Amino acid sequence: MNDYNFWSDLLDTFQSSPDWIKALWLLIPPSFLLGLVAMAMRFSMASKRMDHGSKGELIYSVHRDIRNQLHVVSHLPLIDGSPALLLLDPHASGEPASQEPDRLAPPA
Repeated sequence: MNDYNFWSDLLDTFQSSPDWIKALWLLIPPSFLLGLVAMAMRFSMASKRMDHGSKGELIYSVHRDIRNQLHVVSHLPLIDGSPALLLLDPHASGEPASQEPDRLAPPA
């Protein structure tokens, strides 16, 4: 069993097989690789063409100033001069303040 060689056995099997099987052995691997490359290119082109942003429009932005205060900026036009309703401060509604640390503050 020491003189067994896998590649010589494979080539011997290939040489003794019918011609149509030899043709399949020669055509299937390159066609598989071409199909794989075509599929990867199609995926790459489709992902570049796809709109990665969400559909819709920007309504509000949150801005942090140099004093570490947050400001909500509305991008919608005002209707009848009254701003849109924003409930930002839960402490003003009578709820007790949480003892949780401020997650928006930059690390010290």
